[in-house]
Amino acid sequence: MRINFEYSQIYDELLTYMSRNNYDNRQYLEMLRNTLEFEKNWRKNEKRIEKEIEKVSGLKLSKEVRCFIVKHLGYRAISYPLTIKFTRDFEYLTAVLVHELIHVMLNKNERVLTLVKKKFNFYQNDFKIHFPVLLIERKVIENLFGNKFFNNVLIKDDHNLELAYEWEKVNEVYDEFDTSIIKFLEKC
Repeated sequence: MRINFEYSQIYDELLTYMSRNNYDNRQYLEMLRNTLEFEKNWRKNEKRIEKEIEKVSGLKLSKEVRCFIVKHLGYRAISYPLTIKFTRDFEYLTAVLVHELIHVMLNKNERVLTLVKKKFNFYQNDFKIHFPVLLIERKVIENLFGNKFFNNVLIKDDHNLELAYEWEKVNEVYDEFDTSIIKFLEKC
């Protein structure tokens, strides 16, 4: 897998104006530099992260993924098109990108989607989307960076309250999840 980090001036400008902020040439130069800096940082662990996501999930990531980096966004990130709101905290940004890559991977897997719909038919859509993502995310981050790192990410995560119920359910079954999200969903 290779992530192609891109800075799109028009996309960043659009999201900046939609966030009721002003865009100028300084932001353009700053975000070009920030995109290159984060890409350099990401490349240090990219293969390790890819292998861990695939090992924990039992699935394969896409060969190539395009990732936009922007300054303003209503969320910390979105998975389609893969877009990350920049922050200087590269550890947190790495965890956010792991989360979004798992979204991208699961969204392309019909077997997982079918199992989730079947197992969690009466749950809200947010739960169906996030339960397997969070389960894999926690295992990957703890395996790569440790429990303390994972807990720090949760503290910084502005989506924590929105996903509180999902995290509660993930934590209830977390010890039963080892590898292969498909096998786990089939037996849970």
